[in-house]
Amino acid sequence: MKMVKSLLLGAAAGLVAVAGAQAADLPVKAKPVQYVKICSLYGAGFYYIPGTDTCMKIGGYVRSEWNWQANGSFNPQLAGSGGLNTRNSNPLINRTRGLFSFDVRSQTELGTLRSYVRAGWQWTTLDAITGGSGAVTYLDRAFIQLGGWTFGKTESFSQFNLADWGMSNQTQYLFMDTSGSGTPVIAYTAQFGGGWSASIALEEHWEIQTPVFAVGGVGGFALAAPASGMGGAAGGFVTPAAQTAGVKVPDAVINLRVDQAWGSAQIAGALHNDSASYYAPTTIGSTTHPNDKLGGAILGGIMFNLPMLAKGDQVGISGAWCNGAAGYCVNNGAPNASTMFGIVRGNGVALGLTADAFYNNAPATLGGLELTKLWNVNAGIQHYWVPTLRTSLWGTYLNFKANSSAVDTIVCPAAFTPAGVPLGAGCGDFSAWQVGSRTVWNPVTNMDISLEAMYSKVKTAFNGAAIVGTVGTPAVLTAGDQGQWSGILRFQRNFWP
Repeated sequence: MKMVKSLLLGAAAGLVAVAGAQAADLPVKAKPVQYVKICSLYGAGFYYIPGTDTCMKIGGYVRSEWNWQANGSFNPQLAGSGGLNTRNSNPLINRTRGLFSFDVRSQTELGTLRSYVRAGWQWTTLDAITGGSGAVTYLDRAFIQLGGWTFGKTESFSQFNLADWGMSNQTQYLFMDTSGSGTPVIAYTAQFGGGWSASIALEEHWEIQTPVFAVGGVGGFALAAPASGMGGAAGGFVTPAAQTAGVKVPDAVINLRVDQAWGSAQIAGALHNDSASYYAPTTIGSTTHPNDKLGGAILGGIMFNLPMLAKGDQVGISGAWCNGAAGYCVNNGAPNASTMFGIVRGNGVALGLTADAFYNNAPATLGGLELTKLWNVNAGIQHYWVPTLRTSLWGTYLNFKANSSAVDTIVCPAAFTPAGVPLGAGCGDFSAWQVGSRTVWNPVTNMDISLEAMYSKVKTAFNGAAIVGTVGTPAVLTAGDQGQWSGILRFQRNFWP
């Protein structure tokens, strides 16, 4: 009996030991791990990059839009083949864009270290279609900030207008807009408290450059009767070849700004170096040239929040005066490119040519740079009917003066009107205005559906001139005032917190 009892006790002890060993082999439930830790230091949407004290926010959007006479939302078709309004024009354009942004920040002994990149791809009607290979890389922001300093590609520190207030889908010609392209800068911003700040910046000269044009002589701008004009591969009024020298120095920009609960305001100034290439620039051996001149601009604006009407309502006005620095008053669209109007309607064409400066290139009367003068004003208001439906209404006006004795004495006296009558001094001057309205509906959070219409009117330069036509237009067109409608239907899904 004692033997049986001992055997049973031994077997039980063995079972306990085995069970204990097996229990030790079983997986132990791990403590919960927070894979994404929220970073509230910089606002909504930031999280800590695992294993670091660096915070990051990812954003962006996907957009598809249908444009009528709107050049893929870049600007209304007021020049080139679009401005011709022939059967070879492409008034209906689709643009599709996918864009991503990365905002990375951390604290250092010198303040917040921030790097920001916003880039993506877009495809526009007439781009290549094979496998999407025609998509264009899009990069409008890539900068670093530390202790008040900014280095890289961002919006010009001089800008404060409708483009910043988000009232329009279309990029207007009639004021400077670097928000959709960005410009390289080295800048320092001082914060004074109470929403006040001041910035000083060196900015890319090429981004804001509009052409310098020679007048008369070899390679110079001179019109004859009828003016050579509407032909060429691109169609549209042929812009004279720019005689701008290479980039030597950056532009200098300074601003004073305030941002408070009532709204925002800014005043800014810019200095811009104007430089030509050579006299008779197409002649081998030409080494003489006009001396450089310093141009500049003064810009300012104010925007008021209107919460007494509805949350999000705002109204603003801004303007600029530019002397030999046309790029601060117009959106030239590409470096060293003139804003060139050429709207054809029936037998007429509206013309407008912007420049930083002209100079006399005629061999017997070589002259120095003569700086152009421009000014603009733009204003807009936005109202929320309900939190998911808002409408904006805005308008802008531009006035351009060639301010050039070379244009007045060489171009304007030319008898190139149908009646052989000279145009008279100031023939290169023009003005233009645009007015538009946009309505945005948010059927669900972070989804925008917007419809916008804009009317552009150009009070022509070279009024009465006879301009050679092209295929699809009359053989000879007469320069006169013209207008044109444009519009955008846009669908956009935003994915930032």
